[in-house]
Amino acid sequence: MNRFIFARRVAATALGLAALVATAASHARTDVHLSIGIPAQGVYVQPAPVYVQPEPVYVQPRPVYVQPQPVYIQPQPVYGHPRRGPWGDRDGDGIPNAHDRWDNRHHWSHAHRHGPRGDADRDGVPNRHDRFPGHPYRH
Repeated sequence: MNRFIFARRVAATALGLAALVATAASHARTDVHLSIGIPAQGVYVQPAPVYVQPEPVYVQPRPVYVQPQPVYIQPQPVYGHPRRGPWGDRDGDGIPNAHDRWDNRHHWSHAHRHGPRGDADRDGVPNRHDRFPGHPYRH
């Protein structure tokens, strides 16, 4: 009976070795890791928070109309020498209309400035009454 038990042990060992060799050959790996230990307790991990973007909301604003105040602008007064009337100079020869007997607006000539009726220096005094007809600042 001892022989029978011994033969059984040899057969079981041979079978285990054959299984080990067959497993190693089927994986064809050279590194084998064998880890025996006590597993750690399970750890509870909360799922990551999920961000849900809200739907866009469009609210049309109320129309706003502001009527601007009216702006009144008063023009500045204009002071100038009138070209018409008795003291105006309608033809631009320097002689006021009250003293100018001849309207030379349409017959402009250099000759009309000279002579007794002209005004050479354009000071408003005709040459016949002007003591210095060539000097505009002296009468």
